[in-house]
Amino acid sequence: MTSGNWRSFSLVAACVCGLAGAGCWGGPPRDASRDDGAAGEDVPALFEEIQDQVGLHFVHNPGRPGTWFYPEIMIMGAAMFDYDRDGDLDIYLLNCGDPPIPGVRRDPSQAINRLFRQEADGRFVDVTQASGLGDDGYGMGVAVGDVDNDGYPDVYITNYGKDRLFWNDGAGHFEDITESAGVTNERWSSAACFLDYDRDGWLDLYVANYIDHFPERECFGTSGRRDYCGPASFDPTVDQLYRNVTGETGPGSGDGPQAGAGRRVARFEDVTVRAGIAERQGSGLGVMALDFDGDGWQDIYVANDMLPNFLWINQRDGTFSDEALMRGVANDAQGRPQASMGLAVTDLNADQFPDLYVTHMAGEMNALYMSDGPIGYREVSMQHGLAVSMHALTTYGAVFLDIDHDGADDLVTAGGSMKLPDAAVSVPSFDDRDAYWKIFAEHNQIFLNDGDGNFTPRNSRHELFTTRREVSRALCAGDIDGDGDLDLLLGNTAGKARLYRNVAKKSGNWLRVRVIEPRLGGRDAYGARVTVHAAAKFWTRWISPGSSYLCSHDPVAHFGLGKLDRVERVDVRWPDGSNETFPGGPVNQLRVLSHGEGVPQ
Repeated sequence: MTSGNWRSFSLVAACVCGLAGAGCWGGPPRDASRDDGAAGEDVPALFEEIQDQVGLHFVHNPGRPGTWFYPEIMIMGAAMFDYDRDGDLDIYLLNCGDPPIPGVRRDPSQAINRLFRQEADGRFVDVTQASGLGDDGYGMGVAVGDVDNDGYPDVYITNYGKDRLFWNDGAGHFEDITESAGVTNERWSSAACFLDYDRDGWLDLYVANYIDHFPERECFGTSGRRDYCGPASFDPTVDQLYRNVTGETGPGSGDGPQAGAGRRVARFEDVTVRAGIAERQGSGLGVMALDFDGDGWQDIYVANDMLPNFLWINQRDGTFSDEALMRGVANDAQGRPQASMGLAVTDLNADQFPDLYVTHMAGEMNALYMSDGPIGYREVSMQHGLAVSMHALTTYGAVFLDIDHDGADDLVTAGGSMKLPDAAVSVPSFDDRDAYWKIFAEHNQIFLNDGDGNFTPRNSRHELFTTRREVSRALCAGDIDGDGDLDLLLGNTAGKARLYRNVAKKSGNWLRVRVIEPRLGGRDAYGARVTVHAAAKFWTRWISPGSSYLCSHDPVAHFGLGKLDRVERVDVRWPDGSNETFPGGPVNQLRVLSHGEGVPQ
């Protein structure tokens, strides 16, 4: 699919209705979900909204307001992945419906998650029913990874209640293998990610559990009004780590759906206690697997809500040690825990160690943890222009990406309040769902990098991504149209899922790099570090699609390269710790690099 296919679509929808339902956008009457049009500069938008033009029709259903069910203010999750391996990205969106609590009659048909397949012309088709991926649980987040090394990505769904693992049969259908695979987590889980922590070639699974919630508890704000609870009203809980033992069970064993078919049955073993994860309790909302200390083994970072964050450093013997405090990523610069929720990663200071951005609630500063190499981190959000402008907003999803290909990563964030405003604002009737959710709506933000790691808010009156006011949560990135730049998928509580195509004027070139494991079914090399070298510079990315908030991104490394028209070489540190160098070449293309075909380092 070429970018020309996409340009054939109309760039203006006839009428796009806002979350508040008061009129349509694109002309009078003004969309009530947008900020005042007088705000912002008269500069072109960087992203255009295209979900209606391409057939991505999804409205999240959080159920009828009035139950004050805490999980409903924390959702929704989303994923961008190529489930059918046809070369373009498909989209998966989570739903929840009415809460699973006593006294509420829940209709499962209103809670079904949706899978949208992208066609060759760039349009999306709802294939949920045929795919078998229409889980009707109370959906939170999603992780994508190939658990049986057959080359097709499988899907793990975190729910309020029982999580689900769906196996991709390679023919467009998914089967629920939760029970046979041994991943029956029934806590309130939030984020999850796949990683190969023991370097045996099989993807393991880390699940962040939030709190020990019970819906009978009532909470009230400072005004005395009923409000959503917070994590401090409940006990923290323990996350879970599942080791993938599929390679040890043998082909055709077990009683799962693929048993007896000459294929391995995906199986996991709960190693939470043995690995040391059970030693700490938290309230996890964001999770990311990377090699944080540069030793070639995958570590795990967990963003905890109102408790110190975890940095589980891999001890290379099947166990982990939480070193977040000693490495400077547990708390803020004053040593206080914050309401950590979403995660973004890049290498701002070009030291080949990941720098972390952690999102927080209004009244706190989102944290930028800059690496000091293998030693640890410094919190530097104030020094880099990412503090004051975020103070009044609650932020969930966050993504680093080079929007205009100038060679410097920009930052995009999404959010919305989770608490009622002050007592001067009346609570609408629970029968008016749109009006109710509007009181929690906030605007999203774009920050442009000046090339030296200093960020400035981009305020354009034409930018729908930032002028709309919604209750945004999930924020995923991927090249949805195959034109070489990164586009955005936004998940909104009680609102439309929105797809934003990157239309920024480019100041340079790009390179996309996919790294695969031919001996492991050709699956993506989760945990690999990819570094592109050119003109005495280098850029580093990590293949770790589980980040932002409740999201799974496209597992392809994207590089903006400025004016460079070719690269000198590409270095890959593979998940097993080996290093290879691949020859350089021209830019503005997708490179697919296979483990074992480079020059060993």
